[in-house]
Amino acid sequence: MSAQLALALPCAAPSNCVVINARCSLRVEEDQRVIVVAGLPVHHYRAEDAVAEAYAMVFLVEAGFAQQIEVARAFARSERTVRRYQERYAQGGMAALGRAAGWRRGRRRIRGKRLHSIEALKSEGLSNRAIAQRLGHRDRPPRRPLLRHRRPQGPPIMAANFVEASP
Repeated sequence: MSAQLALALPCAAPSNCVVINARCSLRVEEDQRVIVVAGLPVHHYRAEDAVAEAYAMVFLVEAGFAQQIEVARAFARSERTVRRYQERYAQGGMAALGRAAGWRRGRRRIRGKRLHSIEALKSEGLSNRAIAQRLGHRDRPPRRPLLRHRRPQGPPIMAANFVEASP
């Protein structure tokens, strides 16, 4: 009887490798990332490049190399984020994957507590400048949050309400 030969089993993934699925992996080398499919590098980018990372996620799903859930797990994102990246890429390409400059839409510029205090002072009848002084602003009053809370003025005067006197 002959001795049984040892089978060559695949080695465990090295510590700098994130396995996406059976044929895809993400290699991490210092500040560089490399997407490897079937042993071939297909995409590389710097770690701080958010647009390139979003494109890598879209590329893996769109090319059929991985499913959304696999990509989401490997990149520590939600499936919704991966779908959102796909939608943005379909609508505007790489430029759409980048974040627009400035404030995010819908984000408050003033905390809710401060906004409530401004509204309370406005309801007391204080002017914008007086509110600014109370809240510790220097010269300019906080106009923007107060635009919605202007004091109502009387009803508009219409020409039809006046009766001309006859001589």
